[in-house]
Amino acid sequence: MDLVDKKIVFSLLRDGRVPQRKIAMDVGISAQALNYRINRLIEEKVIKRFTLHVNPALRGQLSAFAAFKTDVDYQGDVFSKIKCLEEVNLYGFSGNDMDDLQVKLSDASSKLGEPVMQYIPPGRPIGMNVNSSDLEIIELLKKDPRMSVTDISSSLDIPYMTAKRRLNLLLKNHLIGVITELDLSGGDVVLYSIFSRSVNRVAEFLSPQIVFSIADQRAGVFTCFSENLRNAKESISRVREIDRTADVMILYDYQFFS
Repeated sequence: MDLVDKKIVFSLLRDGRVPQRKIAMDVGISAQALNYRINRLIEEKVIKRFTLHVNPALRGQLSAFAAFKTDVDYQGDVFSKIKCLEEVNLYGFSGNDMDDLQVKLSDASSKLGEPVMQYIPPGRPIGMNVNSSDLEIIELLKKDPRMSVTDISSSLDIPYMTAKRRLNLLLKNHLIGVITELDLSGGDVVLYSIFSRSVNRVAEFLSPQIVFSIADQRAGVFTCFSENLRNAKESISRVREIDRTADVMILYDYQFFS
């Protein structure tokens, strides 16, 4: 991948539904050239797939994240898997309540050992009233995460502006998100995760690089993009100056599930 490809990939990592016209404008190439490059990245399987991630909060569930130092691939009930070079695997769990969540965490611990990091974000109101059209939009996006608003409107036989408004609300409230899954072994970009309790300072520094994050006022996990290993090392060194206790993990594979 050249620098233009890396900028395209970064845009798609930050927002799997970012309009191609915006990427073309930001990168400084024509829409036709952008379309060619994205198709080539997909054909060469640098971009493996686009996946719709549905926030467990939409189902009234709580979330938890736990990292285990093991090379065992856990096959239990999780909504995300992030695998790291340090033989650390980070999993996302969901549960109907705290007891259900603890049962799932205990099951993982029984198979993988005690977690080296565990984080349970506080439950929050979802920020909108979800209606039947919202659920239908989600079902369509599970099949085609980058489906256009025009096609959503046509498929559900609802006005374009209604489809656009409801989709934007789902995205704005972080109830859904489109994840761009890369083959990290085939490219020369770096994804790394940092767990830190110096949330505000680390988030401010990493902001231009963050792909996705889970954080509250106590702690956070920040997954970041870097164009090469040297730049990643420089950023990690700076984070170590801010928070000497921060945990750093270099990703080599990741998956999210609906």
